[in-house]
Amino acid sequence: MQDIWHHIHSLLPLRDAACVACVSHSFRSSWSCFPNLSLTRETLGLDDGMDGLSCPCEVARDLARKTDHILKNHSGIGVKALKLEICDFPFFNTSCDLDRWLHIAVKPGIEELDLQLIVSHAALCREKSHAALCRKISQKSHATVYNFPCSLLDGSGKSIQQLYLNNCALRPTVALGRLRSLTSLNFFYVRITENELRCLFSSSIALEKLTLRSCDELFFLEIPSLLQQLSHLVVEECRNLEVIKSKAPHLYSFGYRGTLVRLSLGDSLQNLYIDASDQDVVHHACADLLDVVPNLEALEISSYYPVYSYSLDYY
Repeated sequence: MQDIWHHIHSLLPLRDAACVACVSHSFRSSWSCFPNLSLTRETLGLDDGMDGLSCPCEVARDLARKTDHILKNHSGIGVKALKLEICDFPFFNTSCDLDRWLHIAVKPGIEELDLQLIVSHAALCREKSHAALCRKISQKSHATVYNFPCSLLDGSGKSIQQLYLNNCALRPTVALGRLRSLTSLNFFYVRITENELRCLFSSSIALEKLTLRSCDELFFLEIPSLLQQLSHLVVEECRNLEVIKSKAPHLYSFGYRGTLVRLSLGDSLQNLYIDASDQDVVHHACADLLDVVPNLEALEISSYYPVYSYSLDYY
């Protein structure tokens, strides 16, 4: 019977599960093993501060306090999905806090990890008594980088399937363990070099979907042939990127946004989406790509500049 109550409790949204645990002894014990932890401003009922009615810094402080309270009371057992939203790091939570929270919840058995370090709208604070402090917090938060502990991936490598990182640094080495279940990787404003990304690829041979957004330490992106399962690749606004080369044998779909770079995508590609800031992007895309993607079935191009049409027979 207890297992049934645990299962019912695990299906509830986080706030409902917490409320039920406060009034029921049966659910209270299962709260310490609650499997789906989504700790964000929305799920914890906190205003995002954009309406001007609440101070963004106070919202960020409340988020850190509630996150700390919830994770301190969690056993770390049975977590399947963890989503952490961190506002204005490192003012209301330090690297030690983040490391401690992650080590509580990220254990063998976890399947999804979503870590988002965001800068709140502190610069919009209207409270005269601390508006200057809020602006200072907003400015400094842009300059501080959290180093994600790669040791977490070693411990959860057998089970983790989806990894989403936003606004941090990831420095994997050749010593990184096998991430044998990882199928989806999404990096946004992540500081990682091509050599470090290569180490990550060598450990993630089951990868199916890869998204890289605003990863500005990348200059040359090479997708190795060992990523046999990779079918979807998205690269957006990686400002220093010059070359994208894929040897993945089953790459099916590629989406790109930014200044046009040299592309080598392989024969398997069928869907290509380009949103480029270059003038006459249609001419350049067709002239450079049609010969190297012989099995292309769908091509979608957009640009900030006027798009001129050409007959494909021209190429």
